[in-house]
Amino acid sequence: MQVTNKRVIFRAAGRSVGGRTILQHEFAIGEIAGIEAKKNYKFSFLYLIFAVLIIVLANLIINGSMLGIMDFRSPLYLYAARIPGIMSPSYILKAQVQENAAIAQRKQAEGDLPKAEAKLKAAKDAEEKATADAQTGILKTRRVLSRDTWGYSTYKNVPYRDTTPAGLKEAQDKLDTAIAAREKAEQEEQAATAALETAKVNEANAIKARVFAENSWKVIMTLTGLILGFGGLIPFFMVNKKFGLKLLILNLSPFGFTLSLAASGFSVWKLFIAISEIIILVCIFLFCFRQNLIIRIKTKGAKEAIDICRDTLFTRRKENGTGFSEVIPTVETESAIREIGAIIGEIQNLGDAGLARLKNPS
Repeated sequence: MQVTNKRVIFRAAGRSVGGRTILQHEFAIGEIAGIEAKKNYKFSFLYLIFAVLIIVLANLIINGSMLGIMDFRSPLYLYAARIPGIMSPSYILKAQVQENAAIAQRKQAEGDLPKAEAKLKAAKDAEEKATADAQTGILKTRRVLSRDTWGYSTYKNVPYRDTTPAGLKEAQDKLDTAIAAREKAEQEEQAATAALETAKVNEANAIKARVFAENSWKVIMTLTGLILGFGGLIPFFMVNKKFGLKLLILNLSPFGFTLSLAASGFSVWKLFIAISEIIILVCIFLFCFRQNLIIRIKTKGAKEAIDICRDTLFTRRKENGTGFSEVIPTVETESAIREIGAIIGEIQNLGDAGLARLKNPS
């Protein structure tokens, strides 16, 4: 705003999609009846859209997928699709696979041992029978002619022990074979027992390795989540203004606490998730309340006052409006508001003498 001894000139520059815009009003100094100026804060729906875009961008970066664009629910649900993958890195999956393989090996060894024991028992029974046959001869049968009750000739099978040298040699050969089979069965039973013990040890080691991997990763993720959670909150309390930047960083907070919740299982982090979401809402609220300037130039006579103010989405633009979605004050606005009325009054009452008086107050 420029004030001369003849005119009051108001000029405002702005930006639009098409480029730079200019607004200018000129008044004769004698027509000015008064100037009303207000500097306050107004809710901006344009910045509400910006806030949504910032949240979408933050969640898109955090999630690394398109999930954040389409889902505006609580971050606790938003991050649910990412947390399981974070909590199951490749080395934990590898430890789980090794544990499953060790469990399968132990179950296989447990199934093989009874089979080996049954085979050893059968071999011992065969050796015992072969030992008896070697001493008394192999039990055989032969057909013998005899007569039945009515005196008819008939053949029947009669058991006997073959004690001939050939029969005793055959019995000894079977005994040697049974002894070899029993020794082999004993070796297999011992191997099965040793395999079971080894499988149990491998299973225990695999379980320990898996538990250590999971617990160490849980500790790392819990600490990482706390760093992100509290780190995302710090700028909100430490940085002056910059609510857009703070809103972007704040989205790390619920993600971090959700990660700590998934890693540690402590329900206390649910409270911090809720607190961080409330702070995000507060930050959105503060981000959307923008500085606003209203200047009303009142003129003498029948002419209507000229309003320099923003146009909103829910009011029709007036012909004497600015056409701007925002009218933002500068750092000099507050002092200018205090002085402009006095300057115009001095010039109207004293003319050029008032202008000279303003230049030299003494």
